[in-house]
Amino acid sequence: MATLDTVLERFDASKAKVRKEIREGFFHPDGSLAISETELRSWIGDRAVDELKVVLQLSAVLARGAHLIPAHILAQVTEQVSDEARHFDILRALVPADMQADIDAKVAQLPEVLASDAHWASLMAAVDEGNPFAALLDINIVHEGYSAAAIEELADIPFGDIREAYAGIGADEEKHHESGRELLEWLARASAGGAAADSVVAGAHERASGGAMSWSWPAAATAVVSGAHERAAGGAMSWSWPAK
Repeated sequence: MATLDTVLERFDASKAKVRKEIREGFFHPDGSLAISETELRSWIGDRAVDELKVVLQLSAVLARGAHLIPAHILAQVTEQVSDEARHFDILRALVPADMQADIDAKVAQLPEVLASDAHWASLMAAVDEGNPFAALLDINIVHEGYSAAAIEELADIPFGDIREAYAGIGADEEKHHESGRELLEWLARASAGGAAADSVVAGAHERASGGAMSWSWPAAATAVVSGAHERAAGGAMSWSWPAK
């Protein structure tokens, strides 16, 4: 477990870069909001789409590989699908009605977006070959880990409805991240899984550079967590930044 512990420590350190980018992208040095309310709620609309994207991703993994996932992890993943769908509903409701058509248009494009994503295709190919774990780790350790870190920085946003929504969503994202770490530890303990688990997390911390939240991961399914922290530099939260 020493190698995995080191990798996870580096990944945890990378989340500080995500927090820094949120602070610098959303707030002035004095803590006041650096973007307009309309820009903020437009950004939240894109986050709603991200939540539904995770629903589609997890559903695809379950449809093809639920029988390969240990029962205690499977229970967590099926609960997570419901959580993410609820997050979509909550975040969509934070966006003014006249802006929700843009959300719906992006949602309609999600199947095509996923079908054209080479990295996601590689993860689904791994599921079809009997390995659903890389996809789950990609979602729950990397995606949910960075998401939870970002949400922490929104705790003092000057809109009560947004603060309340993200307080609950942030707790869920942290729970999902922990389930990913539990899966990783289970893989490392498995009789034939130690080396495989090390390779699954190898290389992800570099992916934090230039777009950790854009999910354009490398094609190799063996680079999920280790290497992610470099991706946090200069664009870790490139979730369609609002124009300033």
